[in-house]
Amino acid sequence: MQETWLNRETKYQGRIFSLQVGQAQLDDGTVAHREIVIHGGGVGVVPVLGDRVVFVQQFRIAVGKDVLEIPAGRLEPGESKEQRAHAELEEETGYRADRLVHVASCYCSPGFTNELDHIFLAFDLTKTTQNLEHDERVEIVELTFDECKQKLDRCEFDDAKTIIGLRELFARGLA
Repeated sequence: MQETWLNRETKYQGRIFSLQVGQAQLDDGTVAHREIVIHGGGVGVVPVLGDRVVFVQQFRIAVGKDVLEIPAGRLEPGESKEQRAHAELEEETGYRADRLVHVASCYCSPGFTNELDHIFLAFDLTKTTQNLEHDERVEIVELTFDECKQKLDRCEFDDAKTIIGLRELFARGLA
């Protein structure tokens, strides 16, 4: 089963993503309308500090509430996922990792976007200086492994990359 673009045009080109709209032909010849968000992808990092995980909590206007999540950010053109993981960790938390372990890559919502996020675990952290971007407002929150497991069990995390990262941490026996 495959779809092939018959036509498409960029309706919006922003700094973070673009929106393409067009017609696609399905494998049986049916023509369908498609709207897709083109996004360069990103990273998420689970910072492990002793028996705790370091999170950032920030207001997310798209969902209208504070979200507790792992440090994350958008990949820049020409940048490796490892470079971005190191940069986001230090910028958002003020920690540098001596060891990063790539544990997953996932499409955020492949029904309408090509955004691919890469999830890392970060170990052997050294305190540096937090260096937030001008429009970032984050609070650092540290939770023990037990607190993380309890929140996972109660479905209290609602950020996908955070859930995936924590489940990988525990499934691999690294916490």
